[in-house]
Amino acid sequence: MPSILRLTLLCCFLWSTLAAADPFQAGLSALERGHYSTAMRAWLNLAKEGAPEGQNNAGHMYEEGYGVSQNYVQAMKWYKQAADQGLPEAEHNVGMLYYHGYGTAKNERVAVKWFKRAAQQGLADSEYMLGLAYHQGKGVPLDYEFAKYWFLKSAKQSYANGQFMLAFMFQAGDGGDSEPFKALVWSELARRNGKADASDISDLSKLLVADEEIPKAVAYADECVKTNYEECPQ
Repeated sequence: MPSILRLTLLCCFLWSTLAAADPFQAGLSALERGHYSTAMRAWLNLAKEGAPEGQNNAGHMYEEGYGVSQNYVQAMKWYKQAADQGLPEAEHNVGMLYYHGYGTAKNERVAVKWFKRAAQQGLADSEYMLGLAYHQGKGVPLDYEFAKYWFLKSAKQSYANGQFMLAFMFQAGDGGDSEPFKALVWSELARRNGKADASDISDLSKLLVADEEIPKAVAYADECVKTNYEECPQ
Protein backbone atom coordinates (compact mmCIF):
# COMPACT_ATOMS: atom_id res chain seq x y z
CA MET A 1 0.00 0.00 0.00
CA PRO A 2 1.16 3.62 -0.43
CA SER A 3 2.63 5.19 2.66
CA ILE A 4 3.12 8.29 4.79
CA LEU A 5 1.36 11.41 3.53
CA ARG A 6 -1.14 9.75 1.24
CA LEU A 7 -2.57 7.40 3.81
CA THR A 8 -2.45 6.32 7.33
CA LEU A 9 -1.69 2.85 8.53
CA LEU A 10 -4.22 0.58 6.91
CA CYS A 11 -3.73 -2.16 9.47
CA CYS A 12 -6.48 -0.99 11.79
CA PHE A 13 -7.78 -4.45 12.51
CA LEU A 14 -9.05 -4.41 16.07
CA TRP A 15 -7.03 -6.26 18.70
CA SER A 16 -10.01 -6.37 20.99
CA THR A 17 -11.11 -8.54 23.88
CA LEU A 18 -14.66 -7.94 22.73
CA ALA A 19 -14.30 -10.71 20.19
CA ALA A 20 -14.68 -14.35 21.19
CA ALA A 21 -11.54 -14.73 23.26
CA ASP A 22 -10.03 -18.11 22.31
CA PRO A 23 -10.31 -18.13 18.50
CA PHE A 24 -9.57 -14.44 18.25
CA GLN A 25 -6.42 -14.69 20.35
CA ALA A 26 -5.45 -17.85 18.51
CA GLY A 27 -5.60 -15.84 15.32
CA LEU A 28 -3.39 -13.14 16.82
CA SER A 29 -0.84 -15.68 18.02
CA ALA A 30 -0.79 -17.35 14.62
CA LEU A 31 -0.32 -14.01 12.88
CA GLU A 32 2.60 -13.11 15.13
CA ARG A 33 4.28 -16.41 14.22
CA GLY A 34 3.67 -15.83 10.52
CA HIS A 35 1.13 -18.66 10.32
CA TYR A 36 -1.24 -16.68 8.13
CA SER A 37 -3.48 -19.55 7.03
CA THR A 38 -4.16 -20.50 10.65
CA ALA A 39 -4.95 -16.90 11.56
CA MET A 40 -7.24 -16.57 8.58
CA ARG A 41 -9.18 -19.71 9.49
CA ALA A 42 -9.70 -18.47 13.05
CA TRP A 43 -10.94 -15.06 11.97
CA LEU A 44 -12.98 -16.30 9.03
CA ASN A 45 -14.94 -18.56 11.36
CA LEU A 46 -15.64 -15.57 13.61
CA ALA A 47 -16.52 -13.46 10.59
CA LYS A 48 -19.08 -16.00 9.41
CA GLU A 49 -20.60 -15.97 12.90
CA GLY A 50 -21.09 -12.21 12.56
CA ALA A 51 -18.32 -10.93 14.85
CA PRO A 52 -17.27 -7.53 13.44
CA GLU A 53 -13.69 -7.87 14.71
CA GLY A 54 -13.36 -11.18 12.88
CA GLN A 55 -14.90 -9.69 9.76
CA ASN A 56 -12.50 -6.78 9.83
CA ASN A 57 -9.47 -9.00 10.33
CA ALA A 58 -10.60 -11.37 7.58
CA GLY A 59 -10.90 -8.35 5.31
CA HIS A 60 -7.37 -7.31 6.18
CA MET A 61 -6.03 -10.76 5.38
CA TYR A 62 -7.73 -10.70 1.98
CA GLU A 63 -6.45 -7.21 1.32
CA GLU A 64 -2.86 -8.12 2.08
CA GLY A 65 -2.99 -11.66 0.69
CA TYR A 66 -2.04 -13.24 4.00
CA GLY A 67 -3.02 -16.92 4.07
CA VAL A 68 -5.25 -16.43 1.01
CA SER A 69 -4.94 -15.05 -2.49
CA GLN A 70 -5.08 -11.26 -2.42
CA ASN A 71 -8.63 -10.22 -3.21
CA TYR A 72 -9.78 -6.62 -2.72
CA VAL A 73 -13.39 -7.49 -3.52
CA GLN A 74 -13.49 -10.00 -0.67
CA ALA A 75 -11.68 -7.52 1.57
CA MET A 76 -14.34 -4.91 0.84
CA LYS A 77 -17.10 -7.45 1.49
CA TRP A 78 -15.85 -8.25 4.98
CA TYR A 79 -14.90 -4.68 5.85
CA LYS A 80 -18.38 -3.49 4.92
CA GLN A 81 -20.07 -6.14 7.03
CA ALA A 82 -18.02 -5.03 10.04
CA ALA A 83 -18.52 -1.35 9.19
CA ASP A 84 -22.28 -1.83 9.00
CA GLN A 85 -22.06 -2.92 12.64
CA GLY A 86 -20.33 0.33 13.52
CA LEU A 87 -16.76 -0.89 13.95
CA PRO A 88 -14.68 2.27 13.35
CA GLU A 89 -11.57 0.41 12.16
CA ALA A 90 -13.66 -1.28 9.47
CA GLU A 91 -15.30 2.01 8.50
CA HIS A 92 -11.82 3.44 8.03
CA ASN A 93 -10.70 0.48 5.94
CA VAL A 94 -13.75 0.75 3.67
CA GLY A 95 -12.86 4.41 3.20
CA MET A 96 -9.28 3.54 2.31
CA LEU A 97 -10.36 1.11 -0.40
CA TYR A 98 -12.65 3.73 -1.92
CA TYR A 99 -9.95 6.38 -1.57
CA HIS A 100 -7.47 4.37 -3.62
CA GLY A 101 -9.89 2.45 -5.81
CA TYR A 102 -8.97 -1.04 -4.61
CA GLY A 103 -11.72 -3.60 -5.20
CA THR A 104 -14.08 -0.83 -6.25
CA ALA A 105 -14.18 2.26 -8.40
CA LYS A 106 -12.12 5.07 -6.88
CA ASN A 107 -14.46 7.50 -5.17
CA GLU A 108 -12.91 10.04 -2.83
CA ARG A 109 -16.26 11.56 -1.91
CA VAL A 110 -17.58 8.20 -0.69
CA ALA A 111 -14.28 7.58 1.08
CA VAL A 112 -14.68 10.82 3.02
CA LYS A 113 -18.14 9.75 4.19
CA TRP A 114 -16.65 6.58 5.67
CA PHE A 115 -13.76 8.48 7.26
CA LYS A 116 -16.27 10.82 8.90
CA ARG A 117 -18.15 7.89 10.41
CA ALA A 118 -14.97 6.51 11.94
CA ALA A 119 -13.69 9.94 12.99
CA GLN A 120 -16.92 10.59 14.86
CA GLN A 121 -15.95 7.61 17.02
CA GLY A 122 -12.54 9.15 17.64
CA LEU A 123 -10.40 7.01 15.33
CA ALA A 124 -7.18 8.95 14.79
CA ASP A 125 -6.46 7.29 11.43
CA SER A 126 -9.68 8.66 9.98
CA GLU A 127 -9.27 12.07 11.60
CA TYR A 128 -5.94 12.29 9.81
CA MET A 129 -7.42 11.17 6.49
CA LEU A 130 -10.14 13.82 6.79
CA GLY A 131 -7.44 16.41 7.40
CA LEU A 132 -5.63 15.20 4.31
CA ALA A 133 -8.81 15.28 2.23
CA TYR A 134 -9.55 18.89 3.19
CA HIS A 135 -5.91 19.89 2.77
CA GLN A 136 -5.77 18.49 -0.76
CA GLY A 137 -9.37 19.08 -1.77
CA LYS A 138 -10.04 15.39 -2.39
CA GLY A 139 -13.67 14.37 -2.01
CA VAL A 140 -14.41 17.70 -0.32
CA PRO A 141 -13.69 21.35 -1.17
CA LEU A 142 -10.20 22.45 -0.19
CA ASP A 143 -10.49 24.02 3.26
CA TYR A 144 -7.40 24.68 5.38
CA GLU A 145 -9.45 25.46 8.48
CA PHE A 146 -11.11 22.04 8.43
CA ALA A 147 -7.81 20.41 7.52
CA LYS A 148 -6.12 21.93 10.57
CA TYR A 149 -9.09 20.98 12.76
CA TRP A 150 -8.86 17.29 11.84
CA PHE A 151 -5.06 17.15 11.90
CA LEU A 152 -5.20 18.64 15.40
CA LYS A 153 -7.74 16.03 16.51
CA SER A 154 -5.46 13.21 15.40
CA ALA A 155 -2.33 14.98 16.66
CA LYS A 156 -3.78 15.13 20.16
CA GLN A 157 -3.99 11.34 20.10
CA SER A 158 -0.19 11.13 19.63
CA TYR A 159 -0.74 10.36 15.96
CA ALA A 160 2.58 11.18 14.33
CA ASN A 161 1.29 11.77 10.80
CA GLY A 162 -1.29 14.23 12.12
CA GLN A 163 1.37 16.02 14.15
CA PHE A 164 3.62 16.19 11.10
CA MET A 165 0.94 17.67 8.88
CA LEU A 166 -0.07 20.16 11.56
CA ALA A 167 3.57 21.25 11.78
CA PHE A 168 3.68 21.47 7.99
CA MET A 169 0.61 23.72 7.89
CA PHE A 170 1.99 26.02 10.58
CA GLN A 171 5.33 26.22 8.77
CA ALA A 172 3.83 26.77 5.32
CA GLY A 173 1.28 29.28 6.58
CA ASP A 174 -1.58 27.36 5.01
CA GLY A 175 -4.70 29.41 5.68
CA GLY A 176 -2.77 32.23 7.36
CA ASP A 177 0.69 33.47 8.27
CA SER A 178 3.62 31.13 8.79
CA GLU A 179 4.09 30.25 12.49
CA PRO A 180 7.49 28.55 12.76
CA PHE A 181 7.45 28.33 16.56
CA LYS A 182 4.25 26.27 16.52
CA ALA A 183 5.66 24.25 13.65
CA LEU A 184 8.75 23.55 15.74
CA VAL A 185 6.70 22.30 18.69
CA TRP A 186 4.56 19.93 16.60
CA SER A 187 7.49 18.67 14.53
CA GLU A 188 9.28 17.86 17.78
CA LEU A 189 6.24 15.87 18.93
CA ALA A 190 6.02 14.08 15.58
CA ARG A 191 9.71 13.19 15.82
CA ARG A 192 9.23 11.74 19.28
CA ASN A 193 6.41 9.60 17.95
CA GLY A 194 8.57 8.09 15.23
CA LYS A 195 8.12 10.46 12.27
CA ALA A 196 11.72 10.60 11.07
CA ASP A 197 11.19 13.23 8.37
CA ALA A 198 9.75 15.64 10.92
CA SER A 199 13.33 16.91 11.21
CA ASP A 200 12.88 18.53 7.79
CA ILE A 201 10.27 20.86 9.25
CA SER A 202 12.07 21.42 12.53
CA ASP A 203 15.36 22.27 10.78
CA LEU A 204 13.62 24.91 8.67
CA SER A 205 11.67 26.25 11.64
CA LYS A 206 14.87 26.67 13.66
CA LEU A 207 16.19 28.99 10.98
CA LEU A 208 13.12 31.20 11.32
CA VAL A 209 12.94 31.60 15.11
CA ALA A 210 15.34 33.25 17.52
CA ASP A 211 17.91 30.91 19.06
CA GLU A 212 16.39 31.33 22.52
CA GLU A 213 13.04 30.12 21.18
CA ILE A 214 14.36 26.66 20.31
CA PRO A 215 14.67 25.33 23.90
CA LYS A 216 11.33 26.97 24.67
CA ALA A 217 9.71 24.95 21.89
CA VAL A 218 11.17 21.73 23.30
CA ALA A 219 9.87 22.65 26.76
CA TYR A 220 6.47 23.42 25.24
CA ALA A 221 6.44 19.96 23.65
CA ASP A 222 7.24 18.45 27.06
CA GLU A 223 4.33 20.33 28.63
CA CYS A 224 2.05 19.27 25.83
CA VAL A 225 2.73 15.60 26.54
CA LYS A 226 2.51 16.04 30.33
CA THR A 227 -0.95 17.59 30.00
CA ASN A 228 -2.16 14.85 27.64
CA TYR A 229 -2.17 17.35 24.77
CA GLU A 230 -4.35 19.86 26.58
CA GLU A 231 -1.63 22.54 26.60
CA CYS A 232 -0.47 22.57 22.99
CA PRO A 233 -0.19 25.30 20.37
CA GLN A 234 -3.26 25.62 18.16
